Amino acid sequence: MKVVYIGTRDPLAEALIERMNKEGNEVYFLSDAEFPRKAVDIFKHRYYKSSLEGDRFEGVLRSIAPDCVVYAGKSYMNGFGLDSNEAEEDIALLARTLRAVAGQTGVRLILLSSVSVYGAADGSADEQSAVMPADERGIHYMREEQLVEIYQKQQGIDAVILRASQLYAERAGEGRHDFLSEAFADVEGQGAGQALTDDLIYPLHVADLVDAVKRVMDYGRQPVYNVAGSFGMSRRHLYELVGQKLGMEVKTSWSETDRTQSVDCSLIKKELEWTDFRKLEDLFRRDEIQYQKRQDKDRKGRTQKRTGNAVRRSLENIAVFAVFLGLYVVCGSHNLFSQIDWMTIYIILISLFMGIRQSSFAVVLASAAYLTEQDLSILEMTNFYSYAGSVLEIMQYVFLGLSVSYVTDMLREELRDNRRELALLEQEHEELGRINEENVLIKNEYEERLLDSKSGFPKLYRTISRLMVLQPDRIFMEIIQVIAEMVHTDTVAVYRVNGDSPYLRLINALNERSTEGGKTWNISAFPKIRSALEHGELYQGDIWNGEPAVVLPIIYQEHCVAAIMIRELPYSSQSLYYINLLQTLSLLLRESVGRALDYEELSREERYIEGTDILKPDDFCKNVLLAKEKAQKHMAEYCVMEILYSGDFGECYKEISSKLRTTDYFGADRNGKIYVLLNNTGTQDIAYLKERLSSDRVEVRLTTAFDEMEEPQA
Repeated sequence: MKVVYIGTRDPLAEALIERMNKEGNEVYFLSDAEFPRKAVDIFKHRYYKSSLEGDRFEGVLRSIAPDCVVYAGKSYMNGFGLDSNEAEEDIALLARTLRAVAGQTGVRLILLSSVSVYGAADGSADEQSAVMPADERGIHYMREEQLVEIYQKQQGIDAVILRASQLYAERAGEGRHDFLSEAFADVEGQGAGQALTDDLIYPLHVADLVDAVKRVMDYGRQPVYNVAGSFGMSRRHLYELVGQKLGMEVKTSWSETDRTQSVDCSLIKKELEWTDFRKLEDLFRRDEIQYQKRQDKDRKGRTQKRTGNAVRRSLENIAVFAVFLGLYVVCGSHNLFSQIDWMTIYIILISLFMGIRQSSFAVVLASAAYLTEQDLSILEMTNFYSYAGSVLEIMQYVFLGLSVSYVTDMLREELRDNRRELALLEQEHEELGRINEENVLIKNEYEERLLDSKSGFPKLYRTISRLMVLQPDRIFMEIIQVIAEMVHTDTVAVYRVNGDSPYLRLINALNERSTEGGKTWNISAFPKIRSALEHGELYQGDIWNGEPAVVLPIIYQEHCVAAIMIRELPYSSQSLYYINLLQTLSLLLRESVGRALDYEELSREERYIEGTDILKPDDFCKNVLLAKEKAQKHMAEYCVMEILYSGDFGECYKEISSKLRTTDYFGADRNGKIYVLLNNTGTQDIAYLKERLSSDRVEVRLTTAFDEMEEPQA
């Protein structure tokens, strides 16, 4: 999927680009500025400027041909305030985006709005609540939503509005305008003495918002969703947490408010199974919130520090030179020590420990000392032959100084690179550890909710236990009721698949609306469904094209032996939760049906008359009782026909087996009579069967011998 994100480089953009990349999507980032180089290497994406003039911006979107456009704007993470110039730029950029989206087909637009559009309303605000902004931020996002609604009505674009509460990330910074950074700035004293209203806020982590965006992108069907943090807190409590983080006293004065507004997010939680897992107070308690000062101050401090270090190292260089110069002068008259080249040793030491700059300085100092000792000046060396010894000595200083310092610096650089790579690996390891901790937290949270939920695994276990029997027909009967209870529908049917034939034979159905209009379903008209059954995959149909809502295959020995069709599915049951339940149910059915069919095959000699598919009396009675139970539950009709045939059982079976269906069963009683159980066939339909068998000189008649039977006959 191609995803275009239009916004600014902030933690929200980083989290969204990272999430989209992990799921194999192509991400295009439209902003005024690109991420720093380090972040570019981490977040793989394609960057375009959002400030392109005129048709160039629309041309970029047309060339990308995105599947989804997520619009945040340049000031989305601004907390309690919104700059007027940025607001107007956002409106203009949104209008250009809408024009570009309207000119393409199949593009979904997700507008990131704010719950501040409910600003003047009290109580719990849901998606149906009136838009009543109380501040500039709310008015701005109300204008954006109105602009989107106009294009929805006039151009028919596919757009979803996602109204989010206050966003935050683990990194706050001086000079930023998200609500967490502004809280840090106020506590530091920039807003001291300013009276603030002690409102109730619902902080939402950027990663939780990105998860909501992904779910809306894939499965959202409503025009508006609310998404807010589940862990509300007062603004005063937030400032207290910030003060504890900074080790400062909160000086802000507070004015009380009688408003008790909250945000209702039940729609996205129920329909898309979204929930948030990060709590701002817990992040403060675990010391995961970081506050960064302005970079220009840090840069100035680093510059001063570097200057001071350079002066200090130069003074150290001069001090070492003075020591070696003293040794050079003192030992000049000594027979042994005068043979030591003290200046060369000095240059090598400086080159090894102080780098190429100080090495060059050392070469100059050593050369000056040598020339002074020789009573020479560099200007006096007019030819090489007269001053060959002095020139070679100075060249030796230059060569040794530069070569040793160069090699030393190369080794130091390689060591720094290795340390940098090690630091990156350690950072990546910590990041993976953090991701693992978050995944474990989410897993534990889901397990707790599923285990405590009335509609979770306990119910699934109770219902699936009804399927753990060794009779396939009973499994097919029970599965209809199980699915009807699970996904809240009354249009479920089970069909038997006959090899490669496109004709599926109806086994059971809850009612007439559950079927495809008859007792046989020709799936050749639905090639996608047929392909899904062949590959053993759950199929979600397009109900607008007359397809059933869901088709669930039952696999045995890598072949589809039956198909469960859900004709209609309530909108509330089309969420990820119910689809995952059906996927789980498919795996459990595969096991239970496979075990039942294996049992039938292993017990075939005990259940069937040798050489035929004619059931022995006790087993035939069990099938008749099951057919009677299905008829009482209005799932399928049945009738039992006696076959009037005077020959051998085997010959009789060979004569008429090809005339009957795969869902019918042959059986015999203890008096030597042969019967056939016709599933999904009422007494009004037996005339057709008599007509088919009359050509083979076989007569059948309706029997009531099994009508009063309550238990299998001995």
